[in-house]
Order: sequence, then structure tokens, then C-alpha cells
Amino acid sequence: MSEFLVVKETEIYTYHRLAGSYAVIKCDDKYLLCYNTLRKQWELPAGKREMDETPNDCAIRELYEETGQIVLDIEFKGLLKVKNVINNEIKYNPVYFTTLEKLQPFQKNNETFEIRLWDLEQKIGPIDEIDLKIFDFIN
Repeated sequence: MSEFLVVKETEIYTYHRLAGSYAVIKCDDKYLLCYNTLRKQWELPAGKREMDETPNDCAIRELYEETGQIVLDIEFKGLLKVKNVINNEIKYNPVYFTTLEKLQPFQKNNETFEIRLWDLEQKIGPIDEIDLKIFDFIN
């Protein structure tokens, strides 16, 4: 179960448990996905915050680590509220967005095998179900 909450970025620390950030990148009217080698699926760049890292900085770092894309500024869009169906734990993931003129070079790494721009329609294989929900809110 997931829901998108439109809140101000200054309000996010009032939501508990505040989890890792997502980076949604649009380029040529398509969205950037990366293929996670561990989960064997296409995903949006995202991940856990490091100690004392802001959600914004987390989104920028995860984007770089997973896809090689460097951005200096990324816009906060809201919180993705996700309920774990196994333990009923609720977490809130900050979602950030920006557009790029063109993609920067990518190098395979421990987590990501490939990146690609996706038009939200083409069949490309398994895509994280929660990530698909984010497109409903961002698009």
C-alpha cells in the first residue's frame, strides 16, 4: 500500500519513520531507471540516508552512485507513504525531481548493471512496484 503526500520540504521531519530518498529524473520526455543487480529489476535511483545527511543530499548522492548522473539541485515533490504488508510498518520516503538535457556517462557498479530512459509504456522487464506508483504522482 502506498500513498503520495504533497507536503512542504520543511515539514518532512514531522513524519516518522522518515526513510531514504528517491531521485526521479526526466530526460527527453522519458524517465531514468537503473537495473538493480541484487533485486534483478528496474528501479528509480534511491537509497538510505547516511548519518547526518539531508534527504536532498541523499537523493543527489544515490543518483550519482547508482547512475553516474551529477545534479546540483533537485526539487522536492512530496513524501511517498509506504506500508509494509508483512509487519505493517509505515515509512515515508522523500521524492525529488529534476530534468536533464542529456545523460552523463554510466559505469557498471556493484549495485547497478545498466541505466536507461523509459517512456512509461515500453516493455523492459520487471520494474519495482512502488517505483511505478511514484510515476502516477510525478507524471
